[in-house]
Amino acid sequence: MMSSSGSVFSHAPKPVGLVGPLVAAVALLYALGRLHRALWANHRYRSTTWGWGRVVAALLLIGAVMKLMLPA
Repeated sequence: MMSSSGSVFSHAPKPVGLVGPLVAAVALLYALGRLHRALWANHRYRSTTWGWGRVVAALLLIGAVMKLMLPA
């Protein structure tokens, strides 16, 4: 779960109240729907999605390992 200090809404010039987390949740739901369609429902682009997904997953894994390796 994303904390409010790490979200885009923490940089808003005015307090966003409940609207910020609500917009983030709706955006996440839409993103998950699009990901589902790209991976399982769209046979034409399935290989491209999986290919780029592997690249992104590898970069995230490398970043997580580097973060763990740095001294606190």
